[in-house]
Amino acid sequence: MAAALPAGQARAAVPWVQAARFLDVMTDVHERDGPRLPQSYSDQVGLMSTAFTYDAALAILAFLVLGDFKRARAIGDGLLHARTHDPEWGTGPLRQAYAAAPYRRGDRSWAHGFTGPDGAVDAGGPFRFTAAYTGDQAWAGLALLSLHRRTRDRRYLEGATALAAWVRDEAASRGKLGGYTLGLTRQGAPSPGQSTVHNADLYTLFSRLNWTKEQENARRFVERAWIVGDEECCFSAGSPDGDTRDDGARTLEAQTHPWLALRDERHRGALLFVDCRLRVADTPDAPNSALTGRQHFRGITVSTGSPQADPATPIEEGLPAPDPQAVWFEGTAQYAVALRAAGEPRRALRERDPITDAQTELGAGQTVAGRALPERAGVVAASSPLHVGFADSGYYPSRHVAATAWHVLSIKGVNPLS
Repeated sequence: MAAALPAGQARAAVPWVQAARFLDVMTDVHERDGPRLPQSYSDQVGLMSTAFTYDAALAILAFLVLGDFKRARAIGDGLLHARTHDPEWGTGPLRQAYAAAPYRRGDRSWAHGFTGPDGAVDAGGPFRFTAAYTGDQAWAGLALLSLHRRTRDRRYLEGATALAAWVRDEAASRGKLGGYTLGLTRQGAPSPGQSTVHNADLYTLFSRLNWTKEQENARRFVERAWIVGDEECCFSAGSPDGDTRDDGARTLEAQTHPWLALRDERHRGALLFVDCRLRVADTPDAPNSALTGRQHFRGITVSTGSPQADPATPIEEGLPAPDPQAVWFEGTAQYAVALRAAGEPRRALRERDPITDAQTELGAGQTVAGRALPERAGVVAASSPLHVGFADSGYYPSRHVAATAWHVLSIKGVNPLS
């Protein structure tokens, strides 16, 4: 890790220019022409050429804000192609992830680029992320609608409409809470669980399509996830069955996404909840911290369960143990966007500054497809190994497309769910 820089030096470079350099490389490293998806993480995270649909959608939104229509369209075309060239489904919803390039992992391999000789894609990528989540359909749909608005290319409108129609027809919950389910599992089975985050994202997608009935159904679930307590107010993460509210860990995204989508003053307490319950400060003295020297980062974590993670137990088998004080930079950028949308630009700037510093100080020496990434460009997912707090999953200090894209949106003051 790089040594800490003197105060203020980390922000000397224009941060959105540095972020754009990273997004450019991640998008072009495997293919420079035609439809493609960006590799989501630097090589150091160990996910090989995995390209998550959510990350690709965020990259489109960031490129549009940056004025790079060529790369935004290339990724948009990649999503359209993936939707209609699934090796199992043919045409259908988007998977959670795809392979952006050749790979070999155990008995699985893919010898082609984003597409094979017959046009089919490798659904799920090397780690078989084959689920079809409603949240991914929402973000891909929002990105495609933004492309249509800027280019007037009807293919993007038609693609977004098809994704929304799949959610409407296949994922409407039968539970009393209303809203939409998680979608399909990795095995292709319907999942009865529901996410407050996904429903907030779907609310915006349906709103932009002027689908009033579906919009209100998504909103109904989000409203029913709102919890008013004696000491704090917040959103539940969702429902396990469509009938009961999840009473487990409270997550950052379940606070920021409903606020950004609905912008309802009755829910302003969700932002206070983030500030009071999800704030962390990572230092080299924290257990399992990846920081060195005088480095110090403050920000927001994933959930109320993250600081409670056992620092003696690996996040996942064969991977590092967590730092309970690790900062989640993607989530911190989301919180900065939410604060700005709430009319608090100064607080938003205070949240954004550490992310700008992290882009300069963290992630040195990392690679993509074995090639050196540009230095001081791109935001790592987390300051140190970070447990999400509610599943055997985590984030690591590897440079990340979605974290960088959210940083661009926070710098430019863009609410992607408005």
